[in-house]
This record gives sequence, C-alpha cells and structure tokens, in this order.
Amino acid sequence: MIGSMPPETWIPVAILVIAVLWIVVKLRLRGRVRLERRPLLTRAEVEMLAILRAVLPDHHIGCQVSMGALLAPRRGLNRKARSLARNKVSQKVVDFVVIDPRSGHVEAVIELDDSTHDARRDAARDALLAQGGYPVIRIPSKPRPTVANVRPHLAKFRG
Repeated sequence: MIGSMPPETWIPVAILVIAVLWIVVKLRLRGRVRLERRPLLTRAEVEMLAILRAVLPDHHIGCQVSMGALLAPRRGLNRKARSLARNKVSQKVVDFVVIDPRSGHVEAVIELDDSTHDARRDAARDALLAQGGYPVIRIPSKPRPTVANVRPHLAKFRG
C-alpha cells in the first residue's frame, strides 16, 4: 500500500507515527528513576580512612557525610531564608568527620584535597562549616598521605 502512495503522502504520515510513538515512550518512562550502584569512597579515600583509623584509634571516623546532617538553618528564620540556608548545604558532602565516641559529637571535618578541589569553593564550604563550629582539616593528597605525614595534621586529637 505504501509503495503505491507518492512519497509526499506517506513521509508526513511516517513522521507523525514516529512522533506519536516517541511521545508515548517518553510518557511511559517519565517518573521512572534509573539508578545504579556507585562506590562510596575512591581508592585514595579508602587509603585515607585506614590512615585516619590508625592515627585516631580512640575516635570514630565517618565517611562521605552530608553537610545537611552537620548543619541546620538557624532558628527563627522565615521560610524563604530557612529554605535558602538548607539548599546551601543539602547537596554538599564532606570526606570525613572525626567523632567523639563518648558523646557522638563531630569534633572536626577532614577533607582530602586532591585535584578536584578548588580553593575558592573550599573556602566557601569551610566558612559554612565554621558557622556550625566545625574546624576543617585539609590534608593534601600529594605527597601521598601516610600515617607519618597525616599524624601532624591530627595532633590535637591524640592525647
């Protein structure tokens, strides 16, 4: 049947059919979330975790902690200001936190500074964490962290 129709007739019909099918597929897939597993820590962060545990055996170390778990909007803010403050931290994650095992309080935030870190953005994040009273300890990824070169950064926690 299509072979007997002139192209100027069936081409627009074919385009219309393809468009309708595309819309149907898009509507069926809308709302369907597609996720996959991803590693929690990079190889460098796994190594750093082992070093932190060796240097601070009397503390707990948390990994990949949401800044939203560490900071909350100040009391008394209106809804817009509260939402703005929450959005400032909700999608940000810190590499590690040092936790006092007796109280459960976070004593410090530790960032492994590698090539993905930007000094200006890091300063802004540090300022947000400072509002919550969290000291930020930045440990460079180069030279490669070892117990010996990380220990001085954490001297205040060993007692």
